[in-house]
Amino acid sequence: MNTIKKIALLSLIIFSALASNAQNGMHEPINYSLKNGMKIIISENVKSQGAFSSFTLNTKAFQNKKDGIVELLNATLNESVSKNDQILFKDNSGRLATNNAQLEKGLTEMATIIQHTDINQKTFDSGKAALLASLKKQDYDYDQTVNENSINAISLSDLNAFYNEISPEKTFLTIAGNVEMDTAKAAVKKAFGNWKKAEKQETAAIAK
Repeated sequence: MNTIKKIALLSLIIFSALASNAQNGMHEPINYSLKNGMKIIISENVKSQGAFSSFTLNTKAFQNKKDGIVELLNATLNESVSKNDQILFKDNSGRLATNNAQLEKGLTEMATIIQHTDINQKTFDSGKAALLASLKKQDYDYDQTVNENSINAISLSDLNAFYNEISPEKTFLTIAGNVEMDTAKAAVKKAFGNWKKAEKQETAAIAK
């Protein structure tokens, strides 16, 4: 089993544990990929009290990324979800807590934030200030590479460049909880199915 699937399955277990103390209702996870390369894993758990989803970056797919840039991106994206208490960006993922009936709406909102956020000086400064405040409070166990120096070394252009590298084939989505499989698949397709994969660099077609 590759690293991505291992992490995804761990996420499913965590989400299900949060939703219910009993794991007896958990079905065997299914995994597949959208046409754009985004990897999907879904697991039903009829004992769960809700539906939980995690959008995660495969950080190994990004070359030469600066220390702390994923955390800073999350902090900046959170500026776009301040009015939505169901969505939170933390670690290298976006998390959604909802129910089966609202899953499509929640995933669509998350997809919009991931694909169409305008990272400008205002949101950059707000996200940076929030992350530095969190580091100062030590209210989260960040990696040791995420510190004041590494965050201050990241510019707005650095963050936008990293954000623009994100494409579906470098990500995966896990869904777990009291969800209907067909409903979940349809919600995923509607939210992320039209997200285009990165274009491959074209090679010269004309010989010298």
